[in-house]
Amino acid sequence: MTSHPPRARFGDGYAFEGEPSLDGPPPAGFHVTTRSRVIGHGRAAFDAAGDAVLRWQVHHGSGFVPLEVPDRVTVGATSVWGVTFGPLHPPVACRVFSVVRTDAEVGFGHAALVGHPQRGWESYRVHRHDDDRVTLDIRVVWRPSAWWMRAAGPASALALSLILRRNLRALDGVVAPA
Repeated sequence: MTSHPPRARFGDGYAFEGEPSLDGPPPAGFHVTTRSRVIGHGRAAFDAAGDAVLRWQVHHGSGFVPLEVPDRVTVGATSVWGVTFGPLHPPVACRVFSVVRTDAEVGFGHAALVGHPQRGWESYRVHRHDDDRVTLDIRVVWRPSAWWMRAAGPASALALSLILRRNLRALDGVVAPA
């Protein structure tokens, strides 16, 4: 029996119509979920957190299992992760559509590929505010795609909430919590 790499389970296109954006409005029928957390203060915290985000630390630190993941986030890079739900690790694949690097913001957005259990995209952005606070801001534009996600109804939003809670704490080992 031939084993196929995890990436082979997914299509090359996005799992939705249109183009993803970091801040634009969602397509009709999609939900938007945002979460933010102060993770530190000052330039050193911002630099460390920004570098960690671009090395997938939000995913690594939140319990995702890397299946096929490049070392660094770059536009066009595809990553495949196993999402940890107890003993289950369903694979998910996304492609990076944007990377941001400014004096006040570092992060990226990636979008679900065909075969992902959700449709939509996510962004993970570290912001350094005028008062020197550093926040990790996550935005998810989503709707269920897989039959089991649709059947889960409101439980899919609860599962997303649990994942986002882990995502927001994933940089605690990189930046001392504020």
